Amino acid sequence: MKISNETKIGVLATISVVLLIIGYNYLQGRDFFTTANVYFAKYKFVDGLAVSNPVKLHGMNIGRVTEMKLDKDKETVIVKFTVRKDIEIPIGSVARIVSADILGAKVVDLTFTNNQKVYQDKDTLQSSVQESLTSSVRAEILPVKQKAENLISSIDSVIVIVKSILNQNTRKGIIESVTKIQATFENLNQGTEQLNDLLNANVKRLDRIFQNVESITLNFKNNEKTINSILSNINDVTDSLQQSNVKQIVNNAAYNLAQIRLLLDKINKGEGNVGLLLQDENIYKNLEKSSKDLDLLMEDIRLHPKRYVNFSIFGGRKK
Repeated sequence: MKISNETKIGVLATISVVLLIIGYNYLQGRDFFTTANVYFAKYKFVDGLAVSNPVKLHGMNIGRVTEMKLDKDKETVIVKFTVRKDIEIPIGSVARIVSADILGAKVVDLTFTNNQKVYQDKDTLQSSVQESLTSSVRAEILPVKQKAENLISSIDSVIVIVKSILNQNTRKGIIESVTKIQATFENLNQGTEQLNDLLNANVKRLDRIFQNVESITLNFKNNEKTINSILSNINDVTDSLQQSNVKQIVNNAAYNLAQIRLLLDKINKGEGNVGLLLQDENIYKNLEKSSKDLDLLMEDIRLHPKRYVNFSIFGGRKK
């Protein structure tokens, strides 16, 4: 049986259309050859996720994203995806959007729990979104960027301040200061040289001085016992003076002086025998007269001893 060319073309066109429809639906996440359960998850952001992106479990494809649409509140995105019917999802499992590669492609990665109960077809799973590499880099770079901007602003301010400070007059003053510092160092060098010359010229004298000092030190060392003895004697003398009753002696002397003063006062006032003797004029005159009479008597005895004394050496008659 001969098949006409028209029939062949028709069959080929039909197969092409069927393959096109199957391919289109496959790209849309619909698979005609496998049965699957439908699940939902809500996300605030689905950046990078697209329809027909795979749903994975431990890195293995178990389904596809079939639809994405905004929720009624316009604040969340509802993602519809399919999972093979032979895979049961425990309650509490999380459908997490993660990066599939460094280019930013996204997949839905399922993280199962140990719950014995499982989700049913068309249930809504818990959701989370992994931070993208771009977001991570942005979060890391942003503080560095802010610090760099602050640093640049500070550098600009410093440059402005430096420019305002380092004007022509300031630069001139700095140059003059540096010149003076150089002159100071030169003077110090000259002074050092002069000091070296002085030391070199007086090396012998310094040696003699050091020898004398060493000799004195040696004498002190050799006469250590004598010095210690002298110091001990000084301590003994000090202790003896401290232990002597010097204070009592001084007090007694002061008391005696006070008594003498009182006695002199009484004599001056004519009190007592001595005071009367010194103050009574009649007594003085009588004493003076008696003294003169005594002198006359003594003179008469000297001139005429025989009137008063008569003796014989040979035992003669006594008168």
